[in-house]
Amino acid sequence: MPLHQNRFIMLGLIHREREVAPLLSRCMEVWEPAIVTLELSPYGCAFRKSKGFELKERVHRAVEELRAQGRHIDGRALDDVLAYIDLPPELMVAADFAERRGIPLHLIDVDLHSRSRLRHIDKLVSRENLSHLLCGADLRGADQEKALARLFFRGGVKLFPYTEEMAARDTHMRDTIAGLMKLHHGPRLLHICGWQHLADPRSLYASLNPTKVFIHDETLRL
Repeated sequence: MPLHQNRFIMLGLIHREREVAPLLSRCMEVWEPAIVTLELSPYGCAFRKSKGFELKERVHRAVEELRAQGRHIDGRALDDVLAYIDLPPELMVAADFAERRGIPLHLIDVDLHSRSRLRHIDKLVSRENLSHLLCGADLRGADQEKALARLFFRGGVKLFPYTEEMAARDTHMRDTIAGLMKLHHGPRLLHICGWQHLADPRSLYASLNPTKVFIHDETLRL
């Protein structure tokens, strides 16, 4: 079914990727969804809004100390740490689109998942941990995600696990999307999520008949 005719599109992207904003913005302008859902929890969004500035200041202070000691800082790794603390670019693009079009944007990931991850953020930004994360040169973060995604979408090589936690989150997001589609019968719904969720090995989204699109799909011409 052509994209413009499908009621439910799942758009997979690489979280915290630098170039995602213009790509996502273009997709949304072309597809013109009437409802947008995002794989981000309300708790995760609120936490980053309230704590993000303070956490980034701690990171910058640690970087200054490491540089003063003559340590080399991996710029890409630093970008990845700061991007994890920041509000994700996909949220900023989706929120801007929703506000301009006067349509609803729903953050539908599980708060409990975010709480369990973010309660360790003090350890992430500790000087000891940042020294380990920022003073190496190995592949990491969005670069590593892109390499794994291309192996999967181009060659069918799956090098990531589908965990029980992912299944629980997908079930929750699937049920939320199904409820929205039932409530707003007819308009197109766009769900923005991490690319791994497109694999859906348990067919949790199958009943909703999604069209799945990877944002870096070279066959997609907008």
